[in-house]
Amino acid sequence: MLVNSSAVLNYNRCRRFAALNDPFTALYLSGDFSDENSVFHDILLSHLYQPNREIRKNINLTYEFEHEITLSENYDFIIDDKNVYCLLPYTSTEILELKYKEDKQKLQLFTKNSLGVYTIRYPEIITRSFQEKLDKLYSAYETIGRVVFSYALKSYILKKVYPKKNYQLYYVLLNSDYKYDGISYTDKLYHQFDFSGIKNLNEIVEIALFRMINHLELNDFTPCMLVKKACEKNQTNECKFTKFCYSHLPENTSILAYFNSHLGFNELADEGNIHHDTYDLLNDGYVSMQDVPISWLKDQNRLMQRYCVDNQSLYYHLDKIKKGLMTLKYPIYYLDFEALPQAIPKFIGESPYSQSVFQYSLHIENQENELSSISKNHFGFIANPNKDEREDLLKNLIKLLSQTDSSIVVYNKTFEKTRLEELKEIFPNYRKEIDRIISRLFDLLDIVKINKSFYQELGFKDEDLETYNLYHPDLNGSYSLKKVIKLFNPDAYDNLIINDGVKAYKAYLKMADISPIEAENTKRDLFLYCRQDTYSMYQIIQGLKQLISPDFTVKNS
Repeated sequence: MLVNSSAVLNYNRCRRFAALNDPFTALYLSGDFSDENSVFHDILLSHLYQPNREIRKNINLTYEFEHEITLSENYDFIIDDKNVYCLLPYTSTEILELKYKEDKQKLQLFTKNSLGVYTIRYPEIITRSFQEKLDKLYSAYETIGRVVFSYALKSYILKKVYPKKNYQLYYVLLNSDYKYDGISYTDKLYHQFDFSGIKNLNEIVEIALFRMINHLELNDFTPCMLVKKACEKNQTNECKFTKFCYSHLPENTSILAYFNSHLGFNELADEGNIHHDTYDLLNDGYVSMQDVPISWLKDQNRLMQRYCVDNQSLYYHLDKIKKGLMTLKYPIYYLDFEALPQAIPKFIGESPYSQSVFQYSLHIENQENELSSISKNHFGFIANPNKDEREDLLKNLIKLLSQTDSSIVVYNKTFEKTRLEELKEIFPNYRKEIDRIISRLFDLLDIVKINKSFYQELGFKDEDLETYNLYHPDLNGSYSLKKVIKLFNPDAYDNLIINDGVKAYKAYLKMADISPIEAENTKRDLFLYCRQDTYSMYQIIQGLKQLISPDFTVKNS
């Protein structure tokens, strides 16, 4: 069986993974960034490679371990039979932010050596603060820990395949502070790391390998304890079997749907306060929200959830919703951006993984309740994937939005606001216009959920500033746009080929490499998806107004 570092970590999640997984399938779960990797190759070569050096690119090394296990890893460059480089689709931010306290000072865990390579700094005395950061490097449940384990396994294989050669392995991670000048990439695009100074890496690899073998030999299909960190449910590295292992939980009313379920629940007993971890309860058979005793629900929002579940009803705070909507100013502009997070910045002013805006959708409600169809008063822009059309997009949007100073409705405005701030830095000539747009943003999430400062300004106090404004069991603890619109229009996204943001940017990314006919079809699908996002906001507001009163209007209130 062929496995790489990702596979080993997966087999280590729990004893059940091996039995659920096909043991004869090669698990190549590498984090390669496909076409962009070739760009990164060229950039790295131009700065690391010098004439008359022998260089091998894109090699794969395998090592027969035992129990029919073959370890397999890819390496991007071997130079001079001395230095080995591997490119990772991560930024160095999280690693460089690791700091520990020593003599009342905060010191960076990784520092540059004389060669410009980041290596770990060990203090003379291992303090608690240092050990906490070190534990992150050893943890398979941390992004940093997975990076370090990947390095450890690659080093392990190198030493086994070439025992007489003293290869030095370097990991190359992207520098999130780098700004592309639009002309050429420099060595500031990346940081080099040498993790070999981290102690006990070989032991960590061997423990993980033998644990994997043990799980394979057990081949135990029976259910085991659900562990939050191992399952990583709803996280980037979620186990691929969570849907199966969690299938006994009710769809919208599981114990995990409680707000802040990660904080657990507190029981006031004769012997004092007893804290119950949510996953402990889950493994003890508390699978639904109704399994949790009401007396453990101290928080008003959790009690509100429970009331809705027990009565299968919709809760809404009429007064807060009404007064929140009454702050809207017509004509209302409903705005949504789609953006592409690219590992290698493509256009001037962008950084690794910064969100490059490629599309907007805008509905304009000139008169209250006038958007009787999704196609009415709709405007959109989709940039050519082969050109830098960000300025055209921005100018086009400013022209439409600058006609009045009324409300610009967005959903969870952090995203749109951040993109606008980034565009302001890239195109400073539009700073004033962008600032005016930002000042007009109206977050619909504030009305659906809560915004303490917003409602303080409207005169609300105490409990009203803490409790959410609306809930229904179908939300399943989430206030995403896709969840909320289903309360008012269950079929909103059902007939769309592209129906979420990830599919949108992946489809856009492919447009540059497909036929003109396919590209037009993708463009149409992107247009329909983003159009539904802005129309969904209009429909949610219409639904909220119906809850207040069938005759309620913002203008006449």
